[in-house]
Amino acid sequence: MIDRRPIVLLLMIILLIGISTDHVFAAYSNPLVRLNVGIEPSLPPFQFEEDGQLTGLNIEILNLIAEKNNIQINYIPMSKESSIRKLLDGRIDLVLGLRYDPRLSDQVYFTESIVQSVVCILAKTENSKEIQNNLNSAYYLASVENDSAELNFLQNVRLINFNVAFNQEDAFELLLMDRADFLLGVKDTAEYLLNKHKPATEYTIIDSYTTPVEYSIAVKGDNRNLYSLLDKGISQLKLSGEYEKLYFKWVDNGEANIARRLESIIRISLIGLILGLVILFMSTLWNMQLKEQVKLKTLELSKTNLDLEAQIIETRNNSELKDLICESSPRGIAIFDVDGMISIFNSSALAMAVLQEPPIGKSIFDIEPMNLMLKETLDIVMRERKSYTCDQFKYRRNHKEFIYRYIMYPLHNYEQKLRGAIITIEDITQECKLKEQIMEKDKNRALTQIVSGISHEIRNPLTTIKTFIELIPKKIDNQKFKEEIAVVVPEEIERVDNLIENLIDYAKPKRQNKTSFQLEELISSCLTLFKPVFDQNNIVYENHMQRRIYVYGDKNQIKQGIINFLLNAIDAIREKGEAVHDPNYQGRILIDGFQEGNDVKLTLRDNGIGMNKDELERAYEIFYTTKEKGTGLGLPLSIQMLEMNGCNVSIESLKYEHTEITLMFRGESI
Repeated sequence: MIDRRPIVLLLMIILLIGISTDHVFAAYSNPLVRLNVGIEPSLPPFQFEEDGQLTGLNIEILNLIAEKNNIQINYIPMSKESSIRKLLDGRIDLVLGLRYDPRLSDQVYFTESIVQSVVCILAKTENSKEIQNNLNSAYYLASVENDSAELNFLQNVRLINFNVAFNQEDAFELLLMDRADFLLGVKDTAEYLLNKHKPATEYTIIDSYTTPVEYSIAVKGDNRNLYSLLDKGISQLKLSGEYEKLYFKWVDNGEANIARRLESIIRISLIGLILGLVILFMSTLWNMQLKEQVKLKTLELSKTNLDLEAQIIETRNNSELKDLICESSPRGIAIFDVDGMISIFNSSALAMAVLQEPPIGKSIFDIEPMNLMLKETLDIVMRERKSYTCDQFKYRRNHKEFIYRYIMYPLHNYEQKLRGAIITIEDITQECKLKEQIMEKDKNRALTQIVSGISHEIRNPLTTIKTFIELIPKKIDNQKFKEEIAVVVPEEIERVDNLIENLIDYAKPKRQNKTSFQLEELISSCLTLFKPVFDQNNIVYENHMQRRIYVYGDKNQIKQGIINFLLNAIDAIREKGEAVHDPNYQGRILIDGFQEGNDVKLTLRDNGIGMNKDELERAYEIFYTTKEKGTGLGLPLSIQMLEMNGCNVSIESLKYEHTEITLMFRGESI
């Protein structure tokens, strides 16, 4: 029998020699390399200084890569700007924990990210709700790191001012010193510093944004070998699981821990559920297979018959329902193909066209008033394949004017190919007449109050003029009297003339005539009309309108809408005065107007009775009123009249406190 022990011993010696040779070769092929690394030590928990030593997630990652590749690291603390400058000058080999900067992409290689976080807003808990609700509408002061994506974001926000810090830690210090309302920075850094310096309850993270913040290792562009070595080392750490262990060691990411546990629970539950369902399904299938084979053909035939019968009934019902809806509609409905041939023409459309029989198969272009409506709009609907709405179309027949509102839609088949169009027409003649009557009634109501006030206002200048005239015989030779009469009398006459001119301008009816005009002049005209009414009701007003702000629209309609709002404000102040019985209560109306981008914003605020939530929600409803003799039409019609002139109206109110009406004239209407 051959003794195998010498052979085994020989193989072991050869193996040991091979291993020793590999180590010697590795040491020879990978000589010790020393790298100078620039690091900004103000980014906990990724890289920071603690007890005189540099530490953190980024440093442990780089140390691990260096250990595996026989590299000695010399960390040199410095600012971010200094590290970039020294890297480009060749005085250091790499920069640890640098965000990607496209300005450096031609000179610097950036490895894949060594750590990721997100941007968050950190503020005092007591202020967090206010900041969250008013972030886009109030002025705040933010602390932010210099030369960062967060700073670029804040520079584009109009109402936010900011204090710029050299790094994330300094930005956090600004917040602690109350030199900022909130911090916009890296979430993991903010949480680490918050746990270190302050109790978590004193500050709150308002929001976290999904935009990631990535930190990489930057290497000069002419050192591609070092870049490849580092990039490969980071990838290997992530694949091996070592990166994950380091990450959860340094980053207290509660959400990630919960997500990992939840993922494991879900995975196990799903596996168990699937196994249970498979077992249940197989056993059920085994028991039912024979029965299913017998019934299969019978059920298929029965189902096919039932489906066919249901389709026939549904088709018949849909056709009858379509005809019933079309014929019962108070709106005129006409459907025609791409050549204009009519396929549906309901009874309301017959009445509008004064026809006895539906013109099925005839051309829509021969039927009035439909052909006039299609004259300039049909091409738009057919070409662009979108609906067209006309709010007012005026048509005269037999010396009588009709006003229609119509909508035209493109008609497609099941393959989405254009097959024609549908036009629905509504007769709004009586509606328009009613609106005109209501607007005239509101105008007369305003005129009644204005004339009542102006009659007292005119008496004062007339009394002054009368007094001067009576003194002429006595002081005809008095030079000072002559100078006074030459100044005072023309002023009083001009004052009366302005009052009467504004009253006539408001009272005389005008057709809609859109022009560009100064909004401040219109507001001044309204206030001149209402000044006597304000004085009679102990109301003070403040006008903060900017000058030379132009809007485009029908000046008379916009003026009437604003006057209606002022009347409502006066009524609200009167009602509050009667309700509170406070001798010191004084009505106040504040008017403010300014340019906001391409738009113009006008606000009218009063301290009257106000509205509760239910009243405010119903204020836009037609015929809803809280006044004993009100119609409930004034406010809705005023809003509609302003919207016809490109103005959006919104109302905010608090019972027994105030009401604020905001008019926003859109850019395209200016």
